[in-house]
Amino acid sequence: MTSELSFHTLLETRLTQRTAGSVSRKRFAEICNRLLATGIVWREHSRPEQALYDDATMVEELLREWFDVLGFALVHDVDANLLRLYPPGDDQDDEEGVKRLRARLPRDVVAAALGLRFLYTEALTGKRELVNQELAISLEELSQTSVSLLGMTLPSSIADRAQLLRELRKHRLIRFKDADGLGHIDTLISVLRPILSFVSDEALQEVLRLMQPHQQPVQTGETP
Repeated sequence: MTSELSFHTLLETRLTQRTAGSVSRKRFAEICNRLLATGIVWREHSRPEQALYDDATMVEELLREWFDVLGFALVHDVDANLLRLYPPGDDQDDEEGVKRLRARLPRDVVAAALGLRFLYTEALTGKRELVNQELAISLEELSQTSVSLLGMTLPSSIADRAQLLRELRKHRLIRFKDADGLGHIDTLISVLRPILSFVSDEALQEVLRLMQPHQQPVQTGETP
């Protein structure tokens, strides 16, 4: 009991020193719980998340120390105004590669995220149109990209595809309107700016290097 109180006292002291008391121990716990639950705090997502992000940046050093003890890695994308938490991976030295991306994520989510990153990169190079840093695509375009890059298809059932979209939305990678037809191949989604920090340049290049020599790209409108 004494050690628990001692730790709480130390944390409160450091929070007071860092934030002049504006971020309480309860608020610090709320920030930690949000990152553990969703893996991300993105300032542009909502007004409550804006306040959460602003408070988190005030205690970023303490957050890094706390999560480092647990083996987690906290990444701050300053340009996108987001904090993302990565769980412990198989290789702690491979911080920006595919192993980190794979950590505790379903195979379908990893494949879809790589496809989204590839399409968003095309938009950044002018091959597609970005509007307010969002890229509008159909689920069919994502499916074709997944096949071309990885030789993988999206889940076969509409229900499973809808669940995949919800998982991608949870990570703030896409935005879409909830509808009865969610998961149909013509479902429209918007790819969001946080995809750039979720899948690094190194991860995408590694996948392209490893997979493309072994895959026959599928050309839109042509019969394989």
